[in-house]
Amino acid sequence: LGVPTQSAARAVAIMKASATAHIGETNTEANGGSKFRKMETQKGDCSALVAEAASYFDRVISAVS
Repeated sequence: LGVPTQSAARAVAIMKASATAHIGETNTEANGGSKFRKMETQKGDCSALVAEAASYFDRVISAVS
C-alpha cells in the first residue's frame, strides 16, 4: 500500500497502548489531555483480557515487520 512498515508498526503500537489502557482502566486525564473520556464499565480484574488483546496487537506488529 506504500506505507513504510516501520510507520505501520508504530501506528499499531499506538493503537495497542490506547486499547489496553481503555480495557484495563489505566487511562487518566493527564495522559488523555483534552480528548480524555471516562467510560462507565463494570469494575473487576481485566488483566487476562488486557494480555490477550496485547498479544493480538503484537501478532499484527510482527506480521507487518
